[in-house]
Formats: sequence, structure tokens, C-alpha cells
Amino acid sequence: MAELSRRAVLGGTAIAAGVAAVGLGGCELMRTPAHEAGRRPNILVILVDQMRAPQWFPSMQQLGPLLPRLTGLQQRSVSFTSHYSASNMCTPSRGVLTTGLYSHQTGCLFTGEGPTESTLAARFPTWGTMLRDAGYRTWWWGKWHLGHAADNTPDGLEAHGFSGGTYPSPNGAPNQGLQQDPSIVDQFDEWFDAHAGDGPWCTTVSLVNPHDICWWPKNPLPEDVPHWFDAKPANFETADDLRRRGKPQLQIDYMNFMSPLMTGAMSADPAQWARCLDMYLWLHQQVDVQIGRVLDTLASRPDVDRNTVVVFTSDHGEYAGSHGLRGKGAAVYEESIRVPLFIRDPSGHLTPVAGDTRAQLTSSADLAPLLMTIGHSGASWRSDSRYSYLASRADIAGIAAEATTPGRPWIAHATDDMSVEEMAALLKSPIAQKIFGAAGPPTDIPTSAPSHIVAVRTPDAKLGMYTYWKPGSMEIDTSRPIHHELYDYATAPGAAEIDNQAGRSPKQAALQELLEHAVLPELRAPLPEFLGEAQEQGLANMKELAALRGG
Repeated sequence: MAELSRRAVLGGTAIAAGVAAVGLGGCELMRTPAHEAGRRPNILVILVDQMRAPQWFPSMQQLGPLLPRLTGLQQRSVSFTSHYSASNMCTPSRGVLTTGLYSHQTGCLFTGEGPTESTLAARFPTWGTMLRDAGYRTWWWGKWHLGHAADNTPDGLEAHGFSGGTYPSPNGAPNQGLQQDPSIVDQFDEWFDAHAGDGPWCTTVSLVNPHDICWWPKNPLPEDVPHWFDAKPANFETADDLRRRGKPQLQIDYMNFMSPLMTGAMSADPAQWARCLDMYLWLHQQVDVQIGRVLDTLASRPDVDRNTVVVFTSDHGEYAGSHGLRGKGAAVYEESIRVPLFIRDPSGHLTPVAGDTRAQLTSSADLAPLLMTIGHSGASWRSDSRYSYLASRADIAGIAAEATTPGRPWIAHATDDMSVEEMAALLKSPIAQKIFGAAGPPTDIPTSAPSHIVAVRTPDAKLGMYTYWKPGSMEIDTSRPIHHELYDYATAPGAAEIDNQAGRSPKQAALQELLEHAVLPELRAPLPEFLGEAQEQGLANMKELAALRGG
């Protein structure tokens, strides 16, 4: 990482604003003759759950035949190789995606079911409400997972700016992707038959898989899944490795307690970890089929297809054995936070060279602004006072249209996980007793580890900070231990995120200053007065859930 001066660090937010401004001109390339005549493009968002950017997988040449529909979409798109989720877990990551706001701004922090799930306050604008204001019809099919009422009440998504909905929302129960993804696509097919010509529209198809990997091997998958892998991931670590390398204690707690609650116990046998990768890739294949069905339906109306921009992404990733972990929580490793992003524009104006890639840093907090730019056929919305709080988000549309457009200088990330106290309470529940069976749940619960994570990712390094909060607030409790991890991508062990250089890297001081003086202010940036009620509701919900969960 280039040496950062204090001025550069403190100017981080201004840099982000400048990045957005630089990209404005590129977005004007989207004005096709049809757009000038008032025919704005439709937008099809395909969202999957728990799909990371390819890591420790076969080469792209080998992946092509295994994932033909995703590969075909990528070949017709501009794809982003350094796109990051701003939060790991399902509910907060989806809150960021739909609003462009960070979880610490909305209070939408906790993933769960029923009373333990964060609720996105309905007064927060989503891309649904914002695009409706621009004259779009907006629809959502599939997983929502942003509040118990909206998940379960027919037409509950109308409060968030979307018609349609799948009720109850398939929020990722065991093998729910295999069971419900086909019917989600059926819903889209029926809608398309009736409304494809009623544009401009923005329709989201939110699929569950490859999320089903969360529950394997406790919930088995077919035994005849092919054997593609014969070894653990190259950056596999044991709990002893994590301790020896000074990794945050939360990761060890997650490995020992939280992960087995969902997956069941994993042995030390490398063959089982290789099999985990097999299953994860197989679930990619299953959702690839459903993505293909969506694209085939779109292609069945060439007139509609020609005027529809397709955006494909995932809410977050999956470890699948990297660092000895399963799932996506308790850390900020690349496997959990770097996700795919493809943009296909048949007109070629937004994506002039099909198959191009972009390496600029971008965030899931930039996705709703991307859809706004597509819907407005340019960046005029950034000067609208109603959207001032999103105006400095990075300009993904500008980057897609012009390869020299700058990305973000850094990525801000926040993940808030269960503390050990919460784990202990959960382990006493009937569901935990059932999961662990006759052996019973673990009893050697360690001293509590800090579980509120903020991180900064630059082009060549990452710093994560794990803290406690003062009760009933988001204020860091500096009287309690703070854990750090730092990875320098200039070295092979750093690139694999094995070598934690926290406390010994010459880059740490600059990264720490960046984290404290630019990243945290962005994560918690004040919102306009008209969003005050929504923010109050969100933060009240956060405090209520924190008390309920014992964290």
C-alpha cells in the first residue's frame, strides 16, 4: 500500500465523493436513441445467497462447462473482480444492498428468524421506492429476510417499495434453496408473461442457493455429487493455527461453537473438507440452472431483452473450509466478503466491451446507486437533495462504461456477530440439544471475545478491528480488549490471509488512522433530517434485539 499521509487519510470521504464525480460523464454514455425518446431500460436484478467470487475453485476454463449459464452471462457482461459486501451476514448485507446505507446507519445488524431478526425500517428508501419515484414499476420475487412482518405478510414488501413477494420469505432454512428456488423462478415466469411489456420496470429475482451449504453435512446432500476436489483449501487453518498466528478469538469461538450448530461436527479428515468444496460447487450448479431459466424467459421476448439491463450479484460469500471455517460470520476474510458483480447491457452503452473486467474496488453500498443511475439514464439524481446521502457512493455505472474511471480508494465493512454470551444462551436451547445429540453441546465456553467488527480493505492490504460496544450503544468500549488482524497482499502468506501482521506491520499505523478517521465516519455518517424517524426506529430495534440476545 502506498504510504498514506494524514491529509490523505482524513480526506477519505472527500476522495469517495470525487470518485463519484469523476464517473458522472461516463454514465451519460447510457443515453441510447431509445432512451432519448423516453424509453428507459428495464432492470433485472438476479441476487443469489452465499456465493463468493471464485476462490480455491477450478480455473475459469474449467468452471465454464460446470456453470454454463453464469459463464455465458459473464461473457456478455462487464464483471467486477474486486466487489465487496459491506456486511457479512444475510440480513445486514441485504439491508446495505437495498438501501445503499450501512448497517450502522440503519440499525439493521442481526440475522435471525422471527423476534431475533433485525427489521429494516419501512421509511428507509430502497431501490424499489427510489425507482418508483422515477416512474419505474418495481417487483421482488424470492428471499427478502429484512424483517419478520415483511417476510410473512402478503404484500408486506409494498412498504419497502416492491410489488410481488414470496411469502413466507425463504430465508435459508435447511435445503430451502433446492426446494424453493425453482418455484421462485416460476413466480418470475408468471409475472413476465403478464407484465414484461409494462416497462420501465425493475424486477429482482432473489434466489437462495448456494446457501444450502450452510447446513451440510448435518442436512445431507445427494451422495452422487461429483468429486472435483481432493484436498482442503490451501489456506485451511486449525484452531491451534489461528491461536499461534494471533488471529482474533472470535474466529476460534465461531469454529468451535457457532459453526457446528448449523453444519454439525466436521472431522479433521481432509477428505471431508474437500467434499465440502464439492458440495458448494454442486450448489452453484443448481442455482446456475435457475439463473438460466430466468435468462431464457427474458430472451423469449427479444424486444424486452434488448431493452433490459441485467445486474447479477450475491449478498455475501462463504468460507467453505478456508481458515477452517464454515459459513460467513465472525471474520472479514476474502471468501466471505468478496462477491461477484456482472452488468449486462445489450445496448453496449453501459458495458461497451462484452467480457471486460474491472479491478476497481466497489462496495455493495454502491449497488442501489448503480440502479438509480441506470433508471435515470445518468447521474442527475446525485444532485437531487432527496438522495444527498448517497451522492458520494462510488459510480459503478461510470466504471463499467469507462475502464479508466476510478473506483473506491478503500472499502468500508462492518459485521456484528454473536458474542460468546449469546452463544452460551443459544447452546441451552432445545434446538442446540437436538443438533448435538447424545453428546450434548460444548461446555468449555471460553472467555467472551469481542464480536463487533469493522474493517478497511485497500488495494493491497486489509485491517480488521474487533471490539466490544458499551451497553445499549454502538460506542466502542475502549476499556475492554480490542483484537486486530492485518493482511499485506504483497506477500503470498498475506494474500492467502494466513499471516496476521497486526502489531508488526509498518502499514498498520496508516491503516488504523484510515479506519478511525475515514471508515468509521462513513459507516456512521449522519443522515438527512427526513430520515430521522427511520433511523430512530432502526436503532431502537437494534437495542431491543441486543438486549433480547444478551449481547
